[in-house]
Order: sequence, then structure tokens, then C-alpha cells
Amino acid sequence: MNRNIPVHYSYNFKLNIDKLPTKESDRINLKILLPGLFLGFILVLLGIFELTNGLNTQNKLVEKLVQLENKEIYDSFISPMCFDFIIIALGLGIMTSLILSNLRYKKIFFDGKNITMIKRSSWGKKITYRNKITDFQGVMLRIEFVQCGFMNKNRYIVELHHKSSAQTVPLYISTSEKDIRKIWVDYAQKLNLPTLLYTDEGILQRNVPDLNKSLIEMADIWNLKGKFNPQAKHSSRIAIKETPDKIIIKLRKVLWDGYNILGAISILILALIMFIVSLNLQAFSREFLTIFYLVCALGIISAIFVMFRKEKLVLKKDKIVNTHKYFLFSTKHDEIFKQDIKGIYVTLNPATERYFVTITSSEKNIIFGKKLPIADLKWIKSFLIEQIIQSDKKI
Repeated sequence: MNRNIPVHYSYNFKLNIDKLPTKESDRINLKILLPGLFLGFILVLLGIFELTNGLNTQNKLVEKLVQLENKEIYDSFISPMCFDFIIIALGLGIMTSLILSNLRYKKIFFDGKNITMIKRSSWGKKITYRNKITDFQGVMLRIEFVQCGFMNKNRYIVELHHKSSAQTVPLYISTSEKDIRKIWVDYAQKLNLPTLLYTDEGILQRNVPDLNKSLIEMADIWNLKGKFNPQAKHSSRIAIKETPDKIIIKLRKVLWDGYNILGAISILILALIMFIVSLNLQAFSREFLTIFYLVCALGIISAIFVMFRKEKLVLKKDKIVNTHKYFLFSTKHDEIFKQDIKGIYVTLNPATERYFVTITSSEKNIIFGKKLPIADLKWIKSFLIEQIIQSDKKI
């Protein structure tokens, strides 16, 4: 999906519009800045210490080796001095990048009618944008995939969407999805703007009077009735099973799916490491071997479960249940009552750049079909909408 994405800097941001006038700054969080600067500073100190004292220690060791009758000379791949400079450069690089990141910011001011945003990049002049609330197209909800230290996270962003991405204003940013739809809808209602969402069909708009309506209530407004073609075919990756009291949508496993290949590679690597360690048991302590084999075994079991996990959607009379099946047993992942469903969309996974079906209510989200091609996801979306509308007629 090609679109011009605005860039925000915070991981924890909230523009409080309940008390006006209000202001807030969007810039890198101190929880990321300070630990990063500390790590960079420690690397610089370590490199300097090794550069000054480490070489002296090495010289003493070399002198002792020279005194030995049978001596062997070893040449290191990287000289100690070069390695010290690399450590110092790495620390300075981390500190410099964080300082430059901290210099850039967005300062946002809102008086209830007009919103002013002052933008500053890492270098260059400040740019000021001033817009009326009516200049914005709506309140957008987006999800970004971000690297946060050694962890990968989703960043949930609620923003005032402008036709120019440079003038799009953040309202709320968090790495927690708790109550995200409530927060999104709350901003839209208070600002009297529609909600916006990127889907496979473009930007989906929902006007303020319709924000709390269910999918069943929105069927006429969105002209959803009769859209599903019962003659439309889905691929062999989807299986439909109907019983008198429920409909089950199953996803068949595909042996050479990308996820399965990664799982198989992980199993082979872990097995190879275990084999190599087994050839050198005398080099390790019993405690180490116990912990090592336990960790590797858990890794292999987890990879096997991921490879053979199957997803199912169970459509009952009054609700949709999402289950995960592992070999001979199943677990209920989540459920949403049909009357509480606000929408069913095909949206983008920012981590893999692949689409999935989202079934959403005010409280919960069910995500289904991450491994399916978009044609199958569209079929599932239309099928689910049709079943929900038809079940409402039967009731």
C-alpha cells in the first residue's frame, strides 16, 4: 500500500484536549534517550580504558611469553588497538544519533478551534503550520511496527489526518493497544471529525453520528447488503464446515509457508548446536548442559507448535469465537458477540507488510488469516459480513 506516512517521534504521547488551551511536545522519550546515552558513554569509557591500560597489560603478558623456551606466536584477526577504536566509535555513534534524535521535535498548541504545530528537524530551520480543525480530514488510527531496544513492538497512533502528511498532527501514541478504539473514537467525538482507517479498499471513513453503531446498524449506511457473491470461490487454503448450530472457517496448513520455513530452519539450527555441544561434553559443566539442553528443547517445541498451529473462526448464533488448534487440543483465543461488532476490515500488518482480517468491537479485536493472500482475506471479510447480517434477520 503506497501512501505518504507522517513521522512521529514519541512512544508515549497524549494531547489533552479536555483542558484548553493545551500543548504537548512530540520528541524521543527520556526512557529511551537516557539509557542509550549511558550505554554509549560506557562503551566509550571501556574503549579508552582498554586503549590506555589494556595495551600495557598485554605487553607484560608478551614479555612473559618471550621468556618461555617453547613459545608460540598468535596473530589476532583484529589488533587490540583497532578493536578499542571500534568500541569507542560505536559508543560515540550511539550517543551522537540519540542527541540528534532529541534535537528534533514537534510542539503542538490547540485552543479549541485552531491547532499550531512547530516542527524542528535535527538541523535546519523551524517550520510552523497553523490550521483550523475543519482543515483536517478526520482522526486516523494507524499501527506502526517499531524497534524498541532489543524488542519489536507495535506503536498505536491516533492522529489528525491532513492531506499533506507534513501537517498531520499526533493526538495519542502508545505501544499498548489497551482501549485504543475508545481513545480513537473519543478524540473524533470531541473534535467532531470522522474516524479514518486504512483498509484494502483505501481510507474508510465513519462519521461522528455512526461511531457507536454496530456493523449490523451500519449495513444500510455502508451499503453492505447483498455484496457477498455466493458463487465466489476461495482458495484451497480455506475450509468451510457447516453444522446446524455453527459455521467453522478453518485455515489449512501449507507446508512451505514462510512461517513454516522459518520454524524448520530454527529447529535445524538448534539441533545442530545441540549436536556440536554433545561432541564436546567434557568442556562444559553439568549445570550448564542441563540449562542449555532445556532451553534448546523448549525452543524446538515452540517452533513445532508454531509450525502446526491452526486457526479457526467459529460462527455461532450470537457470537464469533477465534480458536487456535495445536495437534489434538484447541484453545479459545477470543470471542466477540455479533451485536457488539463495530466493523470487519482487511488491514495491513506493519511487521510483515501482509494483510489480515480484523473483527473489532469497542473492547476487543480478533485478528485472523495473517498467512493468507489478500484475495482470500477479502472473501472471508465479505462472508463474515453476510453471515452477521443474515443472522440478524433470523433473530
